[in-house]
Amino acid sequence: MRGDARRDLSAEFALSAMVSMITILIFSAIVASITLMMIENVFMESRGQSVEQSKTLNAIPVILAFELETYDDTGNANDLLYLMFKFPYANSNIPDTNVKWAMLCDTNDNRDPPLANSAHTLVYSSGDFDAATPLSGTGDDDAAIDAFEPGIYYHFVFSVDDPGLSVLNECDIVEGMSATLVIAIENGRTTELDFEVPAGVRAGHDLMS
Repeated sequence: MRGDARRDLSAEFALSAMVSMITILIFSAIVASITLMMIENVFMESRGQSVEQSKTLNAIPVILAFELETYDDTGNANDLLYLMFKFPYANSNIPDTNVKWAMLCDTNDNRDPPLANSAHTLVYSSGDFDAATPLSGTGDDDAAIDAFEPGIYYHFVFSVDDPGLSVLNECDIVEGMSATLVIAIENGRTTELDFEVPAGVRAGHDLMS
């Protein structure tokens, strides 16, 4: 009788151990599956975010030409700048209203005598690229396009003078001035170009030289 009791007890322990092991294996498999799913989801979300970001981050404005289109040495209402550019690394079209320009100018008024408080005064102008066109256009047409395509050449004729502002609060193209042009894409990259306007400058001067 005692032998039978010992065998029954051993069988019970063995059965309990087997059930426990099976339970542990099932639990481990479930945990491993959940962990794998979590890791997969993290990588999928990370990939999706990087793709969305790269559409903007790769859209670097590349300036190909920057010139003085017209120059008025008697005032500050008729100066025009010419810009040729493209977005060679963009992954998709960029709305033209999502591209902005800004210019910080040291007016360095060289008139004798200069206007009061205007010598070496930093002023600021800004705007968008709505009027930019492909090279087949005029470079000044708001209705020409709605978006920039990757790798296409565009040009833009614009003024940094705002007649609605006082002469002390706008960029006036004058001899001896230095300035910085910044082109920025909304939620994306920027390109900066420092330039100077030399003495004796005339229309057509290459501001990148």
